[in-house]
Parts: sequence; C-alpha cells; structure tokens
Amino acid sequence: PLAGGVSSARTLDPIGLGHYPDTAMPGQVGNFAIAGHRGSHGAPFADLPSLHVGDAVVVETQDGWYTYRYRNLEYVRPDGVDVLLPLPQQPEIQATDRIITMTTCSPRYGFSERAIAYGVFESFTPRTEAGPPTSLTSGAA
Repeated sequence: PLAGGVSSARTLDPIGLGHYPDTAMPGQVGNFAIAGHRGSHGAPFADLPSLHVGDAVVVETQDGWYTYRYRNLEYVRPDGVDVLLPLPQQPEIQATDRIITMTTCSPRYGFSERAIAYGVFESFTPRTEAGPPTSLTSGAA
C-alpha cells in the first residue's frame, strides 16, 4: 500500500511507503517520488541499493500497473531535497519525462544520508478481469 505523505508516525511506520506531497502521481509527466523504510516497518526498500540498471519497478494502483525501469542510484545528505524536483537535481529545467524517485535512509539502520533510486516510465497496463500483466506473474524480473 502507498499513502499520501511521508511522515514516519502517520504514513511510513504503519504503511511502509509514502508519496511525497506536491510530486507527480504514477505515470504523470514529472517526478513521482516515494519514501520507504530500509530496516524496519516491513522494510519495503531494504534492497533498493541492489537494483540493477533495467530492473522493472512496478507501481500498482486502482487503475492498473505502471512500469518504470531502474536507471541509477545516488547518495545525498538528508537535506538534499532537490531530488524531489519535477526533474531531480535540475531546478531550472522543466520536466518532460515521467520519472520515479525512491528515497530511503542510508546506511540501512541509520540516517546520516539518503539513498535515492531513479527510474524512467516505460508503460501502463490497465486493470482488467484477466488480472495482473503476465510480466508480473511469469517470474520475469
């Protein structure tokens, strides 16, 4: 599950993942930015730094599945909020791409920096009676 906001007490601790307010929604032009824990509360981003270029990052919504492809990882200071801009780290450039930004604490049980993973939108698969796309059920990465 994913909820609006990134407050630990109200969103991240009980739910595991949170959507940064004022960032794009899945599939929209701009930056769909989410936060998640690495070492507690279900640890949805425990393996975030282990992603490989091209790995699928799939976001399920009520309407269907948004697939992004992992692109790169960087580490920033906890106050490095430019990663949440419509085009991460580029305050002067208007977004034309659809990006996902996933943020988590680093090291795994620490908070001295943030691990930031980026992906680029690839496709949307609408929800149908047939269920999830075969790429999610056939064991494909």
